[in-house]
Amino acid sequence: MDTSIFFFSAEAEAGGGADPYALVKAVAARIDDSAMCGLWTPERHFNVFGGLYPNPSVLGAALAVSTSRVAIRAGSVVLPLHDPVRVAEEWSVVDNLSAGRAEIAFSSGWHANDFVLAPQAYSGRVESLDDAMERFTRLWHGDAEKRSDGNGDQISVTTYPRPHRADIPLWMSGQSETTFLHAARRGTGIVTNFTGRRFDDLERRIALYRSAFVPSRHTPSPRVGLMLHTYIHDDPRAVADALDSSYDAYVRRHLDLQLQNEAADISAADLDDMVATAKGRLRGGGGLVGDKAACAERIRRFGDIGVTEIACLVDFGIDPELVLESLDNLDDVASSVQ
Repeated sequence: MDTSIFFFSAEAEAGGGADPYALVKAVAARIDDSAMCGLWTPERHFNVFGGLYPNPSVLGAALAVSTSRVAIRAGSVVLPLHDPVRVAEEWSVVDNLSAGRAEIAFSSGWHANDFVLAPQAYSGRVESLDDAMERFTRLWHGDAEKRSDGNGDQISVTTYPRPHRADIPLWMSGQSETTFLHAARRGTGIVTNFTGRRFDDLERRIALYRSAFVPSRHTPSPRVGLMLHTYIHDDPRAVADALDSSYDAYVRRHLDLQLQNEAADISAADLDDMVATAKGRLRGGGGLVGDKAACAERIRRFGDIGVTEIACLVDFGIDPELVLESLDNLDDVASSVQ
């Protein structure tokens, strides 16, 4: 079982002299000499929830030159928003800066507001993803693509710089059964989450993925990453205090983002119930929250159903100093389950 760090902060309003990326940089420095294998940053747009991460290749480039060992991963590149030529160019830069440590999880996107960047792509985003991934892969391998230039003439374009390694490890990001099967048939890893999910449902989808998996050059065997909110501390009171001061606001922002996309209205009382349910689920096994022994056992249980990596989401509102202090506990757990 591998472990990695996933960032998805709801604190995009930080600024005005403060460094909103201070925690990201500090965590990267700490885990580069640890048992953990990678750093994930997502792609989010136009909302305080995840808004620190509009382009994972930009932050990935910074992390590439400040680390020497861990994989530099896009937790999601919403490929229908972008030209595959541009994605291949940007991530080849990251791959060179990191000496071959770049990895990408592609997704079709889900929030309509994100598609301000490409409104025409929203309705067919799921159907277009496979072709876009295929084009990206061909470009990464050095194949030319026919495009129209500024004069309207057809030319062949090959992307530069050429990547450090010929085959970049690829993932797909999502929760649906369709995404799990798509990842299996394309021979990519799958990175998913456990928010609002049942254990048996996750187990069933992982089994589907593994049974349908077709090995590829970049991913020869199944890879299942599971993102879990993580705060490990052996003092139960410290865990409760950390969550009480942070998780309510984080969940409310997450729910606001979901409801915004669904154009749904709910009462204040119903929202309070949803927040309380989410917090109870996190404490009850829905996240990697609690003491080292309990968290190690939780990881082993996920390993038993086919998870190969826990992507530990650490920036969900807990005081940054507490997050950094807890990394030693996380590293102990990561070492114990390898």
